Amino acid sequence: MLWTKIVSIIVGAVILAVSLIGNVDRSVAQNNLSLSAATKKPASTRQARPPGQIACTVTGCHPIPPNCHPEMGYNWDGIPTGFDIVVCGPPRRRGGF
Repeated sequence: MLWTKIVSIIVGAVILAVSLIGNVDRSVAQNNLSLSAATKKPASTRQARPPGQIACTVTGCHPIPPNCHPEMGYNWDGIPTGFDIVVCGPPRRRGGF
């Protein structure tokens, strides 16, 4: 007797759950909502810089500004350090002189 009451309660709960899920599906369809994966975002509009030279100095590797170039770095006694130094040309004077 107790067993049949437990089974009837479980069956009733399952029927109630299925009917509630059916109502949720209908309400979603009526509201014109769609459950789908997110769309991809457009690619960023950043423009790539043209590739330039990179100098690896004591402070790390950095891009070299225009009008500059890397050279081998040396200690005070002439031994190469293994790092670059950035050498820039003289600045342009105003007026084109």
